[in-house]
Amino acid sequence: MSYSLDNEVFRGLALYGGMTIVKLAAMAPLTAFYRITRGAFANAEDAKSHGADTPDKAKALMKSNDDVERVRRAHLNDLENIIPFILLALLYVGTNPDVGTALLHFKVFFFSRLLHTLVYVGKIRQPARGLCWMIGYGTMLSMAYRLIQAARL
Repeated sequence: MSYSLDNEVFRGLALYGGMTIVKLAAMAPLTAFYRITRGAFANAEDAKSHGADTPDKAKALMKSNDDVERVRRAHLNDLENIIPFILLALLYVGTNPDVGTALLHFKVFFFSRLLHTLVYVGKIRQPARGLCWMIGYGTMLSMAYRLIQAARL
C-alpha cells in the first residue's frame, strides 16, 4: 500500500476525490453567478458595484433570493459531506482495500454529490435530493465500516 499514483486505489481517489473537490470549489462562483443574475447581494459594497448608486438602492439589492439560497445550501451540504469523505477515503486507502470495491465507493460518492447539486439547484422534487444524499452518506458509512474492521486491534 502506498499513497502514490502507482497505487491504483490511491489513483482512483486522486481522480474521483479531485473531481469532487473541484465540484465543491465550483459552488462559490456558481453562488456569485446566481447573486449577480438574480440581483440579490449579501453586502452593500457588492450591491454598489452592480449599479446601486444610493444607500436605498443598495438596500433594495441586499435581499434574500430562493435560487441563491438553494445554491448556498447545496454548497453548505457539500462542505458537510465532502470534507469528511476525503478524510475517510484517505484512511480507507491505507487499509489496502480491494481495487474494484474502493473505486466503486469513490465513483458512487462523486456522482451522488454531483446529482445532489443538480437536483437541489434544479428544484427537482423530493425524494430525489434525499436519495442522492443517502447514497453518498451510505458510501461513507460503508468505507467507515471497512476501515474500522481493518483497524480493529
